[in-house]
Amino acid sequence: MHKKSISLLALFFLGINCSIAQKIEPKGTFLEEEAKIGQEINYSLSVRYNRTLNILFPDSTYNFGTFEYLSHQYFNTKTDSTLSFDSVVYQLATFEIDTIQYLQLPVFVINNKDSISSLSNPDTIKLVEVIKEMPEKPEMKSNTELVHVHRQFNYPYLLIALGLFAFIVLALLLFFGRQISKAWRIHRMKKVHQKFVEQFFQLMRDVSGNNPGTSPEHVLAVWKRYLERLEKDQFLNLPPKKYSLCTAMHI
Repeated sequence: MHKKSISLLALFFLGINCSIAQKIEPKGTFLEEEAKIGQEINYSLSVRYNRTLNILFPDSTYNFGTFEYLSHQYFNTKTDSTLSFDSVVYQLATFEIDTIQYLQLPVFVINNKDSISSLSNPDTIKLVEVIKEMPEKPEMKSNTELVHVHRQFNYPYLLIALGLFAFIVLALLLFFGRQISKAWRIHRMKKVHQKFVEQFFQLMRDVSGNNPGTSPEHVLAVWKRYLERLEKDQFLNLPPKKYSLCTAMHI
């Protein structure tokens, strides 16, 4: 008796589910009459149902058969006192070569934790053949015209290069800063000394040749200015009183 009651109860709910499914009549149609391979195709799916029901349409995870899902567009639900109306337009594409292709999508009625699907009417679309007849010896056409391509500057690589360069410079200054500074100052001292020697000997030749524009006092002033510059440099540790002309000439 108990098993019989369970069976009757299961048949009762099955009958309710079947009655709900029979009331749902989805309508599916292609918005284009024909299409090409890879071309976007619009497919409309709509349904009118009792406003108390919960309806779901297929999404991107559904298998659309010979068609590839691209995107979709839902429209707002329209509801009156007893019925509701929902619709969606799918953007699809096909890469099959069948001349006539059809599609039939379901609409799902959610009932507690279960769902019942109701299929729409099947609709067909014609595939347009771009190449109707393949020639036996197809003629290949060549195109040798150059197309100018605008180059885009790679800013991420530039930032990486600048960052790497800054890191190397910082590392060199951190570990070899004193040596680099000392070497640079010695190099600068040698350049200044070379310039002083050339200037000093030129003045000495002018004094020896009795050049009226050069006097021994002028030569002495040039020499003193050079010694004052040497005294300020930290690489020279000789006392100022020990400087002589020979010392300045041989540094």
